[in-house]
Amino acid sequence: MQDKVLSIDISLAMKWSALPENLSIPALRQNNKLAFSLLEVFNESPPVTHEPHHPSPELQRIENKLNLLIDMVSQLSGQRQQYLHSTPVKLSCKGIEWISDTAIEEGELLLELCLDGEMQHALKIIADSVAIKEQAEGYLIHAAFSSLDEIEENQLEKWIFSHHRRTVAQHRSRKSVS
Repeated sequence: MQDKVLSIDISLAMKWSALPENLSIPALRQNNKLAFSLLEVFNESPPVTHEPHHPSPELQRIENKLNLLIDMVSQLSGQRQQYLHSTPVKLSCKGIEWISDTAIEEGELLLELCLDGEMQHALKIIADSVAIKEQAEGYLIHAAFSSLDEIEENQLEKWIFSHHRRTVAQHRSRKSVS
């Protein structure tokens, strides 16, 4: 992983596949924008940015909640794929590492990451598998994110930092109780 950025060890519901030929980058960005908006709603934090077409942050927050409801209804109707198991990963805003049972070919991958267990809307990221090493437990795969724009990278970095901060606070509170 990158030395200059914060990384966390976390279990995420995820899947990976070869990069589809007909993948639309604008559709990927729209999907990720919705995923980050839904994460904000789940975390009950104010929106990261105030978009100019919204007259107020409160209306933007209501729109995010409406998007969440639409996502949940689509899950109930079976349109969303279920991610059945969590995979331990090391995640940063620059890339991800995980151990896989099967080897993958080096090259571009489409990663789908569910950053919140309650939310099945996946963050979709194109990544380059840059290192695959066989180990006793399986194959250690390191993939560098290649499709995140600056805004998506910043939102992912903020989510990682927030998760890290919560983990540290929980660890400190457990220590103070003991």
